[in-house]
Amino acid sequence: MVSIKFLLPLASLWVALTLELVIAPSVLARIQTRLVSLPGKARLASLPSKARSHPKISNYNSNNQRQINAQLPPPPKNPDETTGGGTRDEGRCPQDAVTSQPLTALSPVTKPGLTVAERPTFLAYVPQTTAQTAEFSLFDQNNQGIYQTTFALTNTPGIVSFSLPPNAPPLEIGKDYTWSFAMICDPKKRLQDQFVRGRIRRTQLDSALMNQIEKATPKERISLYRTADVWYEAIFMLFELQRSQPNDASVSAAWKELLNSGGLKSLAAQPLKK
Repeated sequence: MVSIKFLLPLASLWVALTLELVIAPSVLARIQTRLVSLPGKARLASLPSKARSHPKISNYNSNNQRQINAQLPPPPKNPDETTGGGTRDEGRCPQDAVTSQPLTALSPVTKPGLTVAERPTFLAYVPQTTAQTAEFSLFDQNNQGIYQTTFALTNTPGIVSFSLPPNAPPLEIGKDYTWSFAMICDPKKRLQDQFVRGRIRRTQLDSALMNQIEKATPKERISLYRTADVWYEAIFMLFELQRSQPNDASVSAAWKELLNSGGLKSLAAQPLKK
């Protein structure tokens, strides 16, 4: 017969482990976002005036942001050129109709995209969806969560842009990061989330080239960034030019060429809304 004195310590250990799991802190955190869509689409829902007062980010809600330090599962590898940063299922919510272009991260498929910014801007294509909420997350090279935010999705399909806020940890030069964009298909069933992931690395250009970029016109800047293989600044500037100069054939051609170079051929074939 097993001694009761022997069982009591085991019972105490089991209770302690159970309590530890129950009270473990959440691994998710909130970051700043800015949401911009193709002309007039996929914009953030209105937030209180205090949230909109943030200097760099539109519709910023500080209540949705917190820092996280827990270990998260490593991001999946990019599976193919169609989904860019990776996807679950078909890149759409179960309740949504099939679309020609799934949820897509505008990130190079085969390697981390470069940026020169401490707090860059990220882009993702969101298909027509009934999902009302999206989530953006950022992870460091050790797969530690850094920042995360949720925000409203409206008027899809369209391309969404989101920027790290001034109070977010800056990207460090030479280090790789992973970012994730998810459509929350059912807030009560988060396993149904559809997400894509992209990779980013901050680099440093020499001072002469940076001075040249600062003095250049928008189109010249894009060319200089492309020559230096700086993806994120080039893609965002082209996205902005597409919206402000929709009839400029040279801008459209440069947009498609850059997407093709990053392995995003299916997205390059999609017409941007005017």
